[in-house]
Amino acid sequence: MRKSIKILLVILAVILMAAGALVVWQYDNISALIKGLSSSSEDLAVKIDEHRNKVKTEIEKYVPKPIEDISAEDEKKLILGEISPEEVAEKYKLPLEYMKDDINNKIPDKKPAASVNESPKPSVNKPVDKNKLIEEEISNSLAQLYALKAKYVNKLGELEREVKEQYLNLPKSKQNKEGKKELVMANIDYVANLEKTCDSEVDKVVAELEKKLKELGGDLEIIQIIKDAYDEEKELKKSYYLSLYNE
Repeated sequence: MRKSIKILLVILAVILMAAGALVVWQYDNISALIKGLSSSSEDLAVKIDEHRNKVKTEIEKYVPKPIEDISAEDEKKLILGEISPEEVAEKYKLPLEYMKDDINNKIPDKKPAASVNESPKPSVNKPVDKNKLIEEEISNSLAQLYALKAKYVNKLGELEREVKEQYLNLPKSKQNKEGKKELVMANIDYVANLEKTCDSEVDKVVAELEKKLKELGGDLEIIQIIKDAYDEEKELKKSYYLSLYNE
């Protein structure tokens, strides 16, 4: 079982890098390739954990009690199909609508509509705690980003299981590098579009947060922290999958 999973991860790594090369040979893909071929999977797993802790520490400067990121264990369960996106959404209190393909990146208005016969109540000027509003906006955006993360980890898991089934269904004579290459070529476009769509949806969430922080006079440094965290985690995970190719 361990060997078959490793074969599958290697196939996915090649697909990911081939897809990146097809779209554009980006810096993060070059860096991921170098790290993946020069580091062990154990070392990279440690780096991923260190990255998570570093990001958490940075975010705590802006939100004292930030929403919890999806654990490495639950990410693995998503990949293996042992836990559903719905279960992840419930466990981590994430917006389920961001895990669906037809999202428009807008949180539904939760305010109840006023009754037709209800007389409008006079407005009362209450002091607004801007710091609390800023924390809420950051927390909401992080929840949306973690939901998107769960969505695409789940999609990669679905692809892994599909590719594994395709590979194991190949004739024994084609269960080799040539057979892997054919599977890679058959999935390049899908993975390239998956990464492109994920990047686009993340950009929308971050842009909306930046807009709201400007309106509230919040510290915009958190925007760059989120962008860097996303890029670094993506690079580390590509490196991790590639490192399996060397083992």
